[in-house]
Amino acid sequence: MIRLASFLAPGDVRPRLGAAEGAMMRDLTATHGADWDMRGVLALPIAALRAFVAAGKVMLPAVQCHLLPPIPDPGKIFCVGKNSKVHRAELVAQGMLKEDPKEPTSFVKLTETLVGDAARVARPEGITTFDYEPELAFIITRRAFQVSSERARDHVGAITVLNDLTAREIQKQEVQLGTKFWVSKNMPRFTPVGPYAVPLAEIADPYDLWLTCEVNGQQRLRVNTDEYIHRIESIIAHFSRFMPFEVGDVIATGAPRGTAIGHPNAAELYLKPGDTCVAGLEGVMQITTHIVAPGEV
Repeated sequence: MIRLASFLAPGDVRPRLGAAEGAMMRDLTATHGADWDMRGVLALPIAALRAFVAAGKVMLPAVQCHLLPPIPDPGKIFCVGKNSKVHRAELVAQGMLKEDPKEPTSFVKLTETLVGDAARVARPEGITTFDYEPELAFIITRRAFQVSSERARDHVGAITVLNDLTAREIQKQEVQLGTKFWVSKNMPRFTPVGPYAVPLAEIADPYDLWLTCEVNGQQRLRVNTDEYIHRIESIIAHFSRFMPFEVGDVIATGAPRGTAIGHPNAAELYLKPGDTCVAGLEGVMQITTHIVAPGEV
């Protein structure tokens, strides 16, 4: 499986393009030049992409590579909300949701909140209900505007993982005020993404994968992606009626059931300084986030 990465080697100021292979990173920038980035390589047909990766002969120890989000500078991070029937019920039970939408709903995470693998994320001062939301995300590689569901996948080049970190008490306030999730989802470093982009052609079925989350080595959830209500085809078709998705945009498709808020002992499960949270797609990739106290980032 091809696992493409954007990374910094020691001394770098500009991201490199690589392919992760076990304990090593294939440095594709060293072979093909700095003009190639993730947007460009994901636009290649899969046969050409495989040849592109195979041509990279310079190998670096993975431990020397600082993994960035696969697309370090997306135009937008577009998030689909309420896309799991069980998670929707969990939110309703906690007063976090009032409506029962019959079509896809959305909100946006700011690109300035984006971080990569092994990032340190501070639990904000005064926040005690800090939750994890591992999500299947897609990367747009061809502009999608007024695209039919039948053609939607032609505009998607890869999948990745997005951990939609959320301050639940602020989210509840936003719901009560009738506003969209905005502050609760957009505090500093609240959007770990990656660490890889896996070409869609490498995945037999993105809706037969297991979303997972562990905190301090304890499994918190394991949910199959077939539980999503709205899939990428209908998501792109619905929103691209009036709004284009541009190359490099990331579309996160929603939290699964089983996040901390859905449990009767949620107070014990919310993230706190000292926790290590690992969100992933089983057998594909996982992204690690270290939760720290304010001022420790």
